[in-house]
Amino acid sequence: MTSVVTSDETPSGKARSSRRLIAVLMGGALLSKILGFARELLMAQVLGASLVADGFRGGLTAVLLPLVFLQNESVPAILIPTQRDAQIRGDGPQRLAALTIALTLVATLLMLAVQAAGPWWVDAVVGGFVPEGRALTLDFVRIMALGMPASVALNCLAAGEIALGISRLTNLRAALLNLCIMIGLVLLVVTHRVDVLAWAFTIAFNGLAGWGLWALWREGRFSLAGARPALVLAAGLDFLHRLRPLLALPFGEQLNVWVERLLASRIATGTVASLDYARTLTDSALLLVSQPVGLGVLSSHPATDERARVEAIAAPVLALALPASIYLVVFAPDIVRLVFFRGAFTEHGVLLTSQALRGIAVGLWASTLGWILLRMLNSTGRNARVAIIVVTAYAANIAVNLATSGLQQSADVGPLLLGLGEALRSLVLLGGTIVAFDCRRRLAGLVLIACGPAAVMAGLGWLIHEEINGMLLRLFIGGIVCLATIALAAAVLMPATCRAVFARIRNRWPTTRRR
Repeated sequence: MTSVVTSDETPSGKARSSRRLIAVLMGGALLSKILGFARELLMAQVLGASLVADGFRGGLTAVLLPLVFLQNESVPAILIPTQRDAQIRGDGPQRLAALTIALTLVATLLMLAVQAAGPWWVDAVVGGFVPEGRALTLDFVRIMALGMPASVALNCLAAGEIALGISRLTNLRAALLNLCIMIGLVLLVVTHRVDVLAWAFTIAFNGLAGWGLWALWREGRFSLAGARPALVLAAGLDFLHRLRPLLALPFGEQLNVWVERLLASRIATGTVASLDYARTLTDSALLLVSQPVGLGVLSSHPATDERARVEAIAAPVLALALPASIYLVVFAPDIVRLVFFRGAFTEHGVLLTSQALRGIAVGLWASTLGWILLRMLNSTGRNARVAIIVVTAYAANIAVNLATSGLQQSADVGPLLLGLGEALRSLVLLGGTIVAFDCRRRLAGLVLIACGPAAVMAGLGWLIHEEINGMLLRLFIGGIVCLATIALAAAVLMPATCRAVFARIRNRWPTTRRR
């Protein structure tokens, strides 16, 4: 039986439902992150920063780049509210089917285009690779392109579930892909066939999309009554109409990814893979914080007191993310060496990855908070403003990458400059979202306050890095300092919350002692 969101749900009930959904999404994101981390560790040990690793990453980019406007970060901002409204009207299952079919048909056409223009497309994306690298990338693309329609269908079905307060497909998507890639790496070691990696990618998306379709149909949440051509066409046109204010976002993202991959392919073998190894560490903030909280915001109705909601989200995110970002910047070489330096991952990989990590981490805190605030703007219908903010951020990233392209030829500074370009994008993103809110002065004030503990972390961290010998000891002491500065940031950003927590602890302590 189809679940329907009723309008008489109490505000407290809606808040609890939203918090439950965010908690479940965070749990799924944590599982996915653990599996993704294990996948990258295995990939670093088996492939390192090699031509095969670059070819696989380049193949992923070539396959996913054409799909950006169908499944980038702006698409849930359309799909989830649309499906939420359809549930209220009572035609949610039909609407979900029509929209899924419409977007999957578009993805199928894009798949055929990628297959037809394969050699030209690979040259356009990773033209800096040596001929062997481009040929290997093309082999990956031929296989992985078969998963393009399923990837888009899965994205639609997952958005439909989120609108219902369910997160199965969202949580399973990344987890299953990571598991399949790890199985592919094991098979590569056993068979010495690199194409098993591409088949693992394709099988993961097609298998999960098929299961998700069957599960939603069986539960009555996906109705084939929506498969009529007229409904499919109407759903597709409505999606494009809603996407129109955000259309510049996927094109900006496509152009940014293309410029970065093209420039990275010209620096040194392993640079493309090293950027992704670095993002394995930095994406934790996006996967564990920004995405779950942002999706929870989208699935709930806009708050009546926007300032209170913004401050309640921004303060803890800043308290946690700013000191953690500084920790990554200061201790990047030690972290990369501890995590990845084994097997096929050599000193060359450590150099490339640590430089990329340092650059990206400079703006990690800003992107963590910025994407959540963007979702709050989406939830109140300010999509045109969101588009301007994101496109401006991508434009800044592209401009920096192109302006510094002449300095990127060295492996010592090339990945760092590309990472700093991404950091600038994050800072522009956060700045734009702050300006978009009526409570912009309060938000800017919170950022300035949070910079105090972050400066303490930077000074003490650099002192530890320079004066203490031993990688593990440096990381341990630096971690203690990071936790202390997070506590300090929480105390100055959320004094009332901290006092309430300490009061509760004091009230429970005598009871605990008596027991």
